Amino acid sequence: MDQVSKTVADRDDLTASAPAQVAGAKKRRSFPWGWLLIPLLLGGVGYVGYRLGQDDGSGAAGSGGGFQGGGNAGPGSAGAGSQARGGGAQTGAGQTTRGQAGSGFSPGSGQAAGGRASSSGTGVTLPVQAVAVEEGTLSTERRLTGTVASAQTTTVSARASGTVTTIAVEVGGEVEAGQTVLALTNSDLNSSVDSARNALETAQVQLRSQTNSVSSSRAQLQQQVTSAAAALANTQQSLSGLQKLAAIGAASRTEVNNQLAQVEAARTTLVTAQANLAENTRAQTEGLAEARLAVERAQITLNQAQQAAGALRITAPFAGQITGLNVSGGQYLAANSEAFSLVSRQRQVSVNVPATEASTLPVGAALTFVVGQQKYPLKVAQNAGAPTNGSVPTTARFIGSALPALGTVGSVVYSAKVASGILVPSTALQVDGDQTYVFTIESGKAQQQPVTVLGQAGTQSAVSGINAGNEVITQPPTGLLDGASVSTVNSSGQRGSPGSQRIPGSPGAGSPAGAGGAP
Repeated sequence: MDQVSKTVADRDDLTASAPAQVAGAKKRRSFPWGWLLIPLLLGGVGYVGYRLGQDDGSGAAGSGGGFQGGGNAGPGSAGAGSQARGGGAQTGAGQTTRGQAGSGFSPGSGQAAGGRASSSGTGVTLPVQAVAVEEGTLSTERRLTGTVASAQTTTVSARASGTVTTIAVEVGGEVEAGQTVLALTNSDLNSSVDSARNALETAQVQLRSQTNSVSSSRAQLQQQVTSAAAALANTQQSLSGLQKLAAIGAASRTEVNNQLAQVEAARTTLVTAQANLAENTRAQTEGLAEARLAVERAQITLNQAQQAAGALRITAPFAGQITGLNVSGGQYLAANSEAFSLVSRQRQVSVNVPATEASTLPVGAALTFVVGQQKYPLKVAQNAGAPTNGSVPTTARFIGSALPALGTVGSVVYSAKVASGILVPSTALQVDGDQTYVFTIESGKAQQQPVTVLGQAGTQSAVSGINAGNEVITQPPTGLLDGASVSTVNSSGQRGSPGSQRIPGSPGAGSPAGAGGAP
């Protein structure tokens, strides 16, 4: 009984002390730090994986931060629901490396899916669009503003003084080159013409008279020489006969001497006639030459007088339109005073061409003047060559029969050569600092090729540094690396669009990962 009572008492003591023990136990229980450390540890591992991926792709160009929108993390991505936000790359909750349950990070990956493909043998292949480039000349259409103006504008002045007697063409009238617009009168100039004409006529009369006199005298003198020569020949023949008769005693010595005297007289007559003829020839040569010179002087004086009088006719220097008259009928106009204004019929446009393009527009180069829907052909008439304030003044003239009105404002259009080189789409150009490059495709790999941009126009650029026939990626995906595996796609986007990729072990290019990730 005592034993039972002791047992019951002990049970009562235990029952009474239980609440106190429970309270003490609750008071001594510590904070569950282990449960907090587990997610922190997983987050740290994911962050380290993200940083390693960033460091692995630090040389790539673009603003995607090493990730590309639309891709899913492949083998070796962080687990436990970690997420990288560099452009939409995301790992699925609980997704781990194939064969590594719960490891959360796979060494050697360092790459967010859909970001930058590298040559590390990850098996990533980027679908890209590419084109085979060719060598050529890059040109662009230039449009410069121009205003239609007359090719020639001048103010005609009077060359002589006089009173306006005739106004042949009024303001606005059309004239031909050399046509008289104004006529003046000047009595002094008219008198000078009359005097010069009279002097010329006098000199011409003297020349004719002297010419006739010399001609008639010469004929007479020539006849005298002929007669004297015949007489001398006859006397010489008679002398010869008498000398033969005297030799046989049939003629006396006196007869022979008399005949000798006749021969000498005939010879003297011939010499005198010849001298007179020579004098006549000299007179003809010198006298007539002087008379002819006098006539020429008189003609020059008349021409000068007529030219001075001709200045009383004020004519148009070229075909065009009269734009102003500075005189009226009966008004006295002094020499060198402005008489009227004239513009030519020919139209032209003056433009300032950039100095870099002036050499491509030599004289004769074809241009077009555009006003609304109307087009007028032009040809370069003048090209200064030397730039003024950064541009070269160039003049082009209309060559068609249809001409726009003076003062019309329009566009001068021409094709300008920008550069010659390898022509590539401008979207293919990538810039990293001070280096410009493109990606070519060689053996299924993207090859980074530095280039020098020679010129750009529209959607094309001319470059050097690559060869004609190279296959150039037209729109490199963000973060594309040198040596990355690529495959070309057609314009319809089959096998993915530029920027998407197919990762081994993923459900498909551009499709979301299955729940729970890769096994």
